[in-house]
Amino acid sequence: FDRRLWLLPAGLALLLLAAVVAVFGPRLLGREAGAPLTSIPAFEGTPEGGVTSGLEDLPAPGRPAPDFALPDLDGNTVRLSDFGGRPVVLNFWATWCAPCRLEMPELEQAAADYAGRDLAVLTINQDETAEQVGDFFTEVGLTLPALLDAGGKVGVAYGAFFLPTTIIVGPDGIV
Repeated sequence: FDRRLWLLPAGLALLLLAAVVAVFGPRLLGREAGAPLTSIPAFEGTPEGGVTSGLEDLPAPGRPAPDFALPDLDGNTVRLSDFGGRPVVLNFWATWCAPCRLEMPELEQAAADYAGRDLAVLTINQDETAEQVGDFFTEVGLTLPALLDAGGKVGVAYGAFFLPTTIIVGPDGIV
């Protein structure tokens, strides 16, 4: 019995299955081909299920950046509006996020390199404690402002569904 004889029919079956999914896949998911995805079917009935709805309300290039008020590591309230007239880099991150950890020293360097141009770099931690963030900043030697977004509400308002997410706000408050 030659097992190689099964490779051709199996390959053809897989090719046929791929074609069926490509043609009928959207209808199987309950939508027409080309129709925008308004929810994530696998998360239907969960808070994450509607993550794609309301995207039109997120800050986008050319639109005003929403103001926010968040505590820093010392408990002081920091607002985006405190930096009016200055360019601001908002970086949404977490200590468990490997790419976030890698880019933090780069953000620190950018803040130092452009300090003479009044650039403000605000790191906005997503849902971790002041102790966790403080320990990380000490470990890496960071001096950037660290803001705490408990519950991630500011991150959601800015569309930071994936970390890291960086938003640049111009001196006029426009993304």
